[in-house]
This record gives sequence, C-alpha cells and structure tokens, in this order.
Amino acid sequence: MLDECGLTIKLCLVMFICLSSCRPVPTTPQPEIEVGDGGFLTGEPCGPPCFWGIVPGETTEAETVEILQERGIYGICETWDREREGGYRGINCGRDLVIGFERGSDLVTGVGFNPSGIVVQDVVDKYGEPDGVMVSVLGVHALDYQLILAYPSMFTLVRLSLQDEAPYVLKPSTPVKNIAYDVVFDEEFSRGWEEWHGYGEYYP
Repeated sequence: MLDECGLTIKLCLVMFICLSSCRPVPTTPQPEIEVGDGGFLTGEPCGPPCFWGIVPGETTEAETVEILQERGIYGICETWDREREGGYRGINCGRDLVIGFERGSDLVTGVGFNPSGIVVQDVVDKYGEPDGVMVSVLGVHALDYQLILAYPSMFTLVRLSLQDEAPYVLKPSTPVKNIAYDVVFDEEFSRGWEEWHGYGEYYP
C-alpha cells in the first residue's frame, strides 16, 4: 500500500487531476470555454477516454491543434513547455481544458477538463461504482478536501467539488469539478486507493 508521500507522487504523475498545479500560473485572467459534459455522459462526439476526438496515447499534437482550430478555440489557448526542467509540455485553453503531451513524443498523454452540470449520481448511473476513491488535501494554511473517483479501465479520474473540512461528506448531488483521462493512470492504479462504500463520509 502506498504511503501518504507515495500517493502524492502518484497524483502528481497523473498531472491532469489538478488543472492548476501542473501548468504555469497565468498572468492574465483566463477565458472560459463551453465544454458541456465533454462527451463524458453523452458520448458526443466520443466518450471516455476520448475528448472531442482527442484520445491519450493515440492523438498527435498536430491532430490536437487541428481539432482545437476546428472548434474555434485555439486562438485563446496557450502552450507551455517544462520538459527541460523534468516537467511536461502541453496546451491549456482557458480555465477549463488542459492537454498534455508525452515527453519526447508528439502523442497526447492526458486530457483534463472541467465539465458542467454533472453530479456523482450521474457518474455512478452511467459507469457504476468506482474501483477506488481517495480524499486529497489541498492547500497549506487553509486546507480544502477533495474526493477523487477512479475508473482505471477507462483511464479516468473524476475529481469532485472542494469541501473545507474532513471527513469529506459524499452525496448523490455532489458536483463533479474535473475529469481527467491519462493512459499512465491504469498502470499506476494501486491498493493505495480506498474502497468505495457508497455515500457518506470519507477520510484523508
């Protein structure tokens, strides 16, 4: 079982579970784009782990740029590259979409997006109970808590809304904050994740 530090490392490796921590901090306000459910529930134009036709491990950077251009949003996107420092490179489009590329390759390695109008019960109704859950602790002085649902067979992490105290109280109506697809996640899924025990309290 992973210790707390190991869990933190795993979460950092799967960079798309936190849109704000794994990309440069913007100096100007970020625009919003209309993501909807990103196809997560509707399957339009494709379902997990496909987002708008972008599939981690399959889609190239050139193909990704073309898709964003066809969507009419590439003009508001920014590219970033931290490979020389041992980090990642990718594209972020406003506050709601991040796409990362494999080191030394032009293939997409992960996609993270902020959907709208999805709650936990929608996810469970569509895909069943998650294979694991985890409460992550965010912040230094003022702490926030976030529950993450893991669906490794779909290379998918579902991050829920923040709560300001522990235990994390999970309800059917708890909103989904972020969805991440990453092909590396399936290989790194481990027993460090807690078993799903339905709605109720979960501890860090």
